[in-house]
Amino acid sequence: MDTALSFVHKRSRGVESSAEDLLLLHHRRMGHPSFSLLSRLYPSVFRKATKERLVCDACEFGKHTRSSYVSSGSRSSCVFDLVHSDVWGPCPTTSVNGFRYFVTFIDCSSRVTWIYLMKNKSDVLFCFKDFHKGVQTQYKGVVKVLRSDNGTEYVNTAFREYLSSQGIQHQTTCPYTPEQNGVAERKNRHLLEVARSMMISMNVPKYLWGQAVLTAAMLINRRISRVLEWKSPFELLKGENCDLLPLKIFGCVCFVQDYRPKVGKLDPRAVKCIFVGYSGTQKGLSLIHISEPTRRS
Repeated sequence: MDTALSFVHKRSRGVESSAEDLLLLHHRRMGHPSFSLLSRLYPSVFRKATKERLVCDACEFGKHTRSSYVSSGSRSSCVFDLVHSDVWGPCPTTSVNGFRYFVTFIDCSSRVTWIYLMKNKSDVLFCFKDFHKGVQTQYKGVVKVLRSDNGTEYVNTAFREYLSSQGIQHQTTCPYTPEQNGVAERKNRHLLEVARSMMISMNVPKYLWGQAVLTAAMLINRRISRVLEWKSPFELLKGENCDLLPLKIFGCVCFVQDYRPKVGKLDPRAVKCIFVGYSGTQKGLSLIHISEPTRRS
């Protein structure tokens, strides 16, 4: 019987209604507030009630939420024992080189992040093969476990066959539970926060988001972190601090000397560019040339 009708029916028959019935009646009249709120509004009635009997099915159906995941904060004891991965995108703005996605691979022990820009989600396997080969040749490491979500870019026949051939265990999250891949999810958010801040600060065009994300990853890998006991990810991975070029503000204007042989004796000796990051293969900076409007004499 409906709680309100039950309460009225008992009163009409002169039957003493319980404190639980009265509290449930107020609970429904007031729009299903929490019972802790009712305990403050009706403390005398609440003291007489049995807490276990204060159950509202409508609240269970209407307010049900998933239990929160508590971050363990633990890290693998050895580098590359566990690698976290996630794909971000598609970006509404295509990058200067036609990219719309990026994929990250994060070492659980050192928290070093490798990032690859992609044109399609299907490029994840190619990126992982490149990352895996680099781990073997550059760091003599062995990837034991890859953890990702259930996206089709990870869960497919080709990816499964490659992981099986390399003896790598693939751990996936439960459906609709991105919290279980929290390291990669938080890293993506961190990368985007840094990239957005750098771009907004210098009013950089949105199509340079790819260069901004790569620069953000490079800086984060070399910055000390409280989580890593005030060491940098690269310091934990390599055991020493990495050499870093003199830092420049992302998006700042740079003047580069023009060495081209066709430059005339009276032509400008410098080219105006925008700084968009650091080269991964050379000891130099990445710059984009700014085309100046033609001057009329």
